[in-house]
Amino acid sequence: MNTRSTLVDRAHADKRQALLLKQAPLEFARAVYGINDHAGGRTETMAAREVARAQQRQGMPLTEERAEQRARAYLPTPGQEHCPRCWVVYGQKNPLRFREASEELPETASCHSCGAEYATSSD
Repeated sequence: MNTRSTLVDRAHADKRQALLLKQAPLEFARAVYGINDHAGGRTETMAAREVARAQQRQGMPLTEERAEQRARAYLPTPGQEHCPRCWVVYGQKNPLRFREASEELPETASCHSCGAEYATSSD
């Protein structure tokens, strides 16, 4: 067993999880903007379209309270990270796909369902 690589992998997973946890409140704010835009008749914004899609999929309106509950309950686990946007807006745990960091770009996670992309390393 290689302890050093296990520690490095664990540290990387913890850092990735911490960065994803920071995204849930941002997705909640985005949902609130979408709810307000939709209610105000500004249906052409991306956030309002997302809220309308959520209503259509779920068969009931997305409420600020429900989005807040989901944002507070967002907890990705190492190896099973899921999309913060899909969780907060749709209540679905869609897995994220990771792209390794390069010299120019940090590691990113993307969702195949909603198209959201998140930086998961600060290098």
